Amino acid sequence: MSAHSLNAVLFVSARRFEAFRDRLAERGVVTTVLDFDNDDWITYDYSHTDILIYFPAFKFSSNHPQALYEVHDNLAFIHAQYPMIRMFPDPRLIRYYADKYRQMLFLRHNAIPHPETLALTDTRSLDRAERNLGYPMVLKNRFGAGGDFVFIVNNRRQLEKYFRLSVLDLANVDTVGHYLRLLTSRMFYYHLLKERRMAYPFISPPLLAQKFIPHDVDLKTVVSNGKVVEAHWRRKADERAWKMNIDGGGIGEWSFVPDEPIALSERVGKALNATWINLDLIQDNRQYLVTEFSPVWHHYRYHEKPSFVYKDDYNLPVPLDRALDLETLIVDSLVYSASRT
Repeated sequence: MSAHSLNAVLFVSARRFEAFRDRLAERGVVTTVLDFDNDDWITYDYSHTDILIYFPAFKFSSNHPQALYEVHDNLAFIHAQYPMIRMFPDPRLIRYYADKYRQMLFLRHNAIPHPETLALTDTRSLDRAERNLGYPMVLKNRFGAGGDFVFIVNNRRQLEKYFRLSVLDLANVDTVGHYLRLLTSRMFYYHLLKERRMAYPFISPPLLAQKFIPHDVDLKTVVSNGKVVEAHWRRKADERAWKMNIDGGGIGEWSFVPDEPIALSERVGKALNATWINLDLIQDNRQYLVTEFSPVWHHYRYHEKPSFVYKDDYNLPVPLDRALDLETLIVDSLVYSASRT
């Protein structure tokens, strides 16, 4: 089957829609555009569809449990009815997307090296977290992205505070104080009245307690069909920072990537049977650990972020001008896979 006889469905998205549409057209793929805001997508006949693409964005704030309902519900529904369609995001990873609890379950079950993590489900779990992890300790909301809703706690009082927030304990003074402060925040009303989008004010259980591992750099990798095709380091901008996220001021760097994190990334991709996966890794005592993974990622091109630097020892075989062309990578992969059937 050639690309010229392939049919694609492209869903309208807030980001990258035009680029995906153009790449499909360049390859002669007949493309139907659908919109999740129009119910026609429910009754559409996908039986002759070879490729389906939707590049999601978070609805509401990224920590909202339904921020990705089009992915978790709509795409999962289509995949269940038409499992042979080649899809992006990878339908085998949809249930893990931006859900740190489900990711933790997968990593632990498959013995993938990751920072020691405990789910905070009751007061006894707080005792275990203190005993096993110590302070400082990282707390992660179940949902979230880009480093948002991730905290460091240094004592039992702070640990209790976030746990009580996660279980909506309104009999707790700290919990009530948190919501009162929120209601007096100017930004809360700016988003609510000006943009008509209220930031989700709750923490979703189970809250995850994770061992704090001091580090000055972490690594992001992209795995395509079992092979790492792009990777970059993220370094903190100054000594006061502890998060490396680029949008939070981190410094990106394309430079030499050792074999170990490459092998670990490819191992995770194989365990998930993933077509596409993006991973975050850190190093602890010379061992690399997976902290999170996702079926969707955002590339920065050379000039989008002045904080990115390139070094001559970058050693991945896929040239960066290709590896950073996210839409071309995805479309070509889906076309190749669909054309082989």
